Parts: sequence; structure tokens; C-alpha cells
Amino acid sequence: MSAADLWQFVGGIGLFLFAMSQLETALSGFAGGALRGYLRRHTDRPLKSIAVGASATALVQSSSLVGLMVLAFVGASIISLENALGVILGANLGTTLTGWLVTTLGFKLDLDSIALPLIGVGTLVLVGREGRIAEFGRMLAGIGFLLMGLSFMKDSIGAVGTTLDVQRLAGLAAWQYLLFGVIFAAIVQSSSATMMLTLASLHAGVIELPAAAAVVVGADLGTTSTMLIGALKGGAGKKRVALAHVLFNVTTAVMAFLLLTVLLDVVRRLGISDPLLSLVAFHSLFNAIGIVIFLPFMKPFARFLERRFVADVAEESLYVGETEATVSDAALSAISKETAFIISRVIRHNRLAFSPALPRPPGRPPLESSSHPHDDSRSFDEHYRRNKRLEGEILSFAIRVQGQPLAAEQSKRLNRLLSAVRHAISAAKSLRDIRHNLAELAESPRRELYAYTDYFRSVCTEFYGELYRLGSDTDAHAVVQDFAELLNRVHVGHEQMHSKIYADVQRGSLADAEISSLLNVNRGILNANTSLVLALQEFCLEEDEAATLNQLSDVT
Repeated sequence: MSAADLWQFVGGIGLFLFAMSQLETALSGFAGGALRGYLRRHTDRPLKSIAVGASATALVQSSSLVGLMVLAFVGASIISLENALGVILGANLGTTLTGWLVTTLGFKLDLDSIALPLIGVGTLVLVGREGRIAEFGRMLAGIGFLLMGLSFMKDSIGAVGTTLDVQRLAGLAAWQYLLFGVIFAAIVQSSSATMMLTLASLHAGVIELPAAAAVVVGADLGTTSTMLIGALKGGAGKKRVALAHVLFNVTTAVMAFLLLTVLLDVVRRLGISDPLLSLVAFHSLFNAIGIVIFLPFMKPFARFLERRFVADVAEESLYVGETEATVSDAALSAISKETAFIISRVIRHNRLAFSPALPRPPGRPPLESSSHPHDDSRSFDEHYRRNKRLEGEILSFAIRVQGQPLAAEQSKRLNRLLSAVRHAISAAKSLRDIRHNLAELAESPRRELYAYTDYFRSVCTEFYGELYRLGSDTDAHAVVQDFAELLNRVHVGHEQMHSKIYADVQRGSLADAEISSLLNVNRGILNANTSLVLALQEFCLEEDEAATLNQLSDVT
């Protein structure tokens, strides 16, 4: 292989991997919300989960993307471990579609004549438009780059076939081809790229079908590294899913490798004689057999996994765990700091209830918590569970404090701090309860509902902007008038949206289910925003000021 052929080969792999990343980005933006909703709604039974995993992976052409989504859903308790296993099994089968498409089209067509128009049109759309249309352009360009990368690999591997003594490769052991597939797929993080390389090598006559089959088996093993990496910093649920993926792929790969000759003979008996089609048929066949083997044991397999890892029970608190409950002044100071901590976390994390998350408002949050690392990489539901754990730690410590002698003023202050904690968690719960409605509205194909989604986003964006303006005020202490005006704006916004919904109902432009969702979201946002204001007023205001404000609020 000349230097030019080598760089053409490397460039082909690079283009292919770049194209896959662009396709994942495009499909996440173009259909990611719908895909998440689809996975969430249709994974209630193992067989359905397998079908969903296969179809979703066939759609986005990335088992890694689907696998990482499943990790996130399990971490957020959206789907059960047993049904997550079904999605993973199906994803392995769905990813074999890439080989079928490339074999039936990529090796039969003039790739350059297709790739360049796709790249040209897709790039123009990507840079000239915004939103979903731009992501559609990214998808077209990604497909074009994928085909161009495949063309480069075909041509460079073809040059190897004319200069290399392929008999030297025939002397390699099957396990060496298997090991190559494992290492290459782990490095490039793509079984599809490994399959394309193997198909190109088989097409050029560089390797024979049994050797190519061994490489493909190894590739399925190598891609388990993606899930392992994704689960490293996750909770017990994520680690269980990653372990399941490894065990399934190892079991399936061992079976396929030991029965390699038998399975290739089955493919031949099915009437498939073309080496390229035989390879992709072999890939689909051993993954399908793996699903058949595992399917009857899904429940015991899930129980086995649940015993493998213990859920993380690390403390969420920063202050109360380091303070003695018997020292009342220090204990109240710790609870006060912890209350500010949980309120600031809820204010920040509540922006994650929307998809995409609400932007961070300018200015400073109303309560600073400099000791807390700003980690918003977790899902909203994971943050909610962590805040609930923090609430429990605060309440547990407060009960021990209340068992000590306290002055009247200390007792009142403690009760108000606990009230602030309850209001903060109530704000988070109100948004958690309507997240499925927000997702349904955002994923609806009806343009009318997009307007409501945008309005709810703008209402909450404005609300959090007002909260941050409170924190940026030169006055260190917000007065009751500031909170009263903010509460009034919250209620006015709710009533305006309420009137708009009823006006649309009278015009007959909303279905019954849409009416229920819109009213539910409107009420949930009212309760969430009102609860946050009440949490802040309990923490910031004096007792008589808080009593005045309580008379102005009406949380239901």
C-alpha cells in the first residue's frame, strides 16, 4: 500500500466516523424528542422493548446512541431494568441494518455521484436555515460524507488487494481476526465503521468470508466499551444495564465464534451466495439467535443484575452532616446554610424540566451556594431524587435538633427553615409531575401546540429572570413588596393562559386530551413558581413580613 493509499484509507475511516457523529447529532435534533418519547411510551413489555430497540437503532443507525439513551432512562427511573434489557437486545439487531444498506446499495452504485450532491445540498441547508430544517440538512450532509468515506475505503482497500499477497493473511488464526475486530471497534467506537472496513476488505479479496465473519463478531464485543464508559459515573441502574450489554455481547460472540462455520453454512443453505450479503446475513443471524436465547430468561437475568450493584447512598448535605445537633446555634446555622443550598439547587435544576433546558438568566441567583459544584449533566429526575435525599437529611438532623432545649426564637426560625425546604421540594415536584405533558406538547406535530410550548417556556424564563434580578439587587435584603409583585405576576400569567386555553376550547381548536394537558401544565407551573417564591420568603423575610405575604398567596 502506497502512502497515498494509506492516507486515503485513514481519511475514509475519518470521514465515516465524522459522518456517523453528524447523523447522530442531526437525528437527535430532528427526531430526538420524538425518539425519546417513543422509547418512553413503548417499552412496557420485553417483546415490545426488543422491537423498539431494533427499530430505533435502525432509524438512527447508532446502537451507541440508543444505548446511552437507555442508560439515561434507567438512571431517571423512566423504564425498568427488565425492559431496558429488551431495548439493548433489539439495538444489537437493529445496528445490522447498516450492513444491509451498504451492501445492497453502497457496493452497487457510483458513490461519488450520490455523495457530492448530498453534501452540497445538505451543507447549504445546514448553514442557511435554523431549527429542524437545519438538522435535516445536517442529516443529508452526514449521509453524503458517510458514502464518500465508504468510497475512499473501497478504493484504498482495493489497491491493497492488487499489491498484497492475500495468501499471507489466510495463515492467520480466526482468533486473531476476532481480536482485531474487538480492538478496532473499541478504538473507533463504531461497529458500523468496523463493518464497512470488513466489507470493503472482503469486496477487494483481501480477506475471505470466515475471516470477515470473525472480525464482525469481534466488533460487537468492542462496542460494549461505549456503554461501559457511559455508565462509569452513573448510578447502580446504569451500571446494571452496561453489565447486561457486556454479558449479552460476550455470550452471543462466544456462541457465534464457536459456531462460525455452522452459521455460515446456514446462511449458504438460505440461498445467499454473494460474500458481502453472506457476511451481513451472518451478522443479523447470530444477533437474532442471541435474542432468542436471552428472551426466556429476561426476568431472572434482571434479578441477577439487581443484586450486582448497591445503589449509591452518599450524603447530599454539605453542612448538617458535619455539625453536632446538640449545639443549637451551630445546628441552626448549618440548617440555614443547607436550606439556602437546597433552594438554590431547585432553582437551578428546575430549568432542566424543559427540553432543551431554560437558559441561565443574567445576574446572580437569589441565594448563592458557592460550595456546591454546578453539575447539571444529570437528568431532572436524578436531580429531583438527590434533592429529596437532601430534604430527608435536613429533616432527620432537624428532628435531632428539636430534641434539644431551644429558645422560642430558635424554634420559630427552625420551623420557618423547614417550611422553606418543603416549599422548595414542592416546586420541584410540581414540575416533575408535568414533565410528561411538556414532552407531549413539544413532540406534537400540531403547530398550535408549539405556540403553547413557547409560551410556557417564555413564562418560566421571565420568572427565573425575575428571581435572578432579586439576587442582583443592590439591597442585600429583598422586601415584602418585591415578593408580592412577583407573586402577582405569577398569578396574572396563569390567568392569562387559562383564558387563552378556554378561548381555544370554545373555538373547537383543541382536542380533549390536549385541553387536559394544557390545563395541567398551566397549574403545575403556577404551583412550582409560587412555591419557589414562598420558599424564598420563608428564608429571607422576617416573620411578620412573611405572614403578610402568606395572606397574598394561595397555593393549591
